Amino acid sequence: MRYSGLMSIQAFDTRHRVSGSDCGFGGPFRPLSLANFFQEAAGDHASVLGIGMADMFASGRTWMLSRVDIEVERLPHTGDEVIVRTWPAGTSRLFAHRYICLLSSTGQLMAGALYEYLIIDMGKRRPLRPERILDPGMVGELPPPYSDLSPGLQDKKGFSDEELQALRLSFGFIASPRHIDYNGHVNNGHIIDWLCDAVPLQERGSGAIKRLKVDFVAEVRLGEKIDVLSGKCEGGSRTALLRGKEIAARAFIAWVPG
Repeated sequence: MRYSGLMSIQAFDTRHRVSGSDCGFGGPFRPLSLANFFQEAAGDHASVLGIGMADMFASGRTWMLSRVDIEVERLPHTGDEVIVRTWPAGTSRLFAHRYICLLSSTGQLMAGALYEYLIIDMGKRRPLRPERILDPGMVGELPPPYSDLSPGLQDKKGFSDEELQALRLSFGFIASPRHIDYNGHVNNGHIIDWLCDAVPLQERGSGAIKRLKVDFVAEVRLGEKIDVLSGKCEGGSRTALLRGKEIAARAFIAWVPG
């Protein structure tokens, strides 16, 4: 049922069995898998509400993920049954907010996130005011999965463009067709994966992510060369994705102690 503006927004659930490819050999749930589970649930719910990609494209608009804050208690392993639950959370300034959480099969909270999206005019490639497009009543009734979720790295020390560009090089990459999404640029899941992979194993504590904050700053398109940098910071790691001399994405990662 599409949203009519006359009903409260119910949370939207999808169920999954975690596969071996979601985890890798003997490992916990990969950042790429978590990003994919979250974005698929968000996209499916948006479509149900009549504001999915197809609906946006029809009006000359599109969604672009701008900032995320993910908090993790524990991650599933191969064979586990999990639930991804999501609901819209209103707008502020240029951002449309959405909460997403990962639950065990019995409903226990495993991870929660706040995603902030931009609505982009595809012709002008400019953001639009979301409150002029989205119904103001399109807000879920559930509380945030965690009270301290707050996307954005602008207030963290060590995350200016100059400081990030001075970090050590971890690896380079060329964006290939398998990385590209409906908007014609590298999908956020791959960017999250690269930003996490940039951190050396000896700097990851137990290897499990506790907190992940990512700013998507600029698009990366097919065939573009990117460099991924990393370094330590207070409380964890800082990583950056460079497109030439331009910061395309930056992240703060806190790890569970080893």
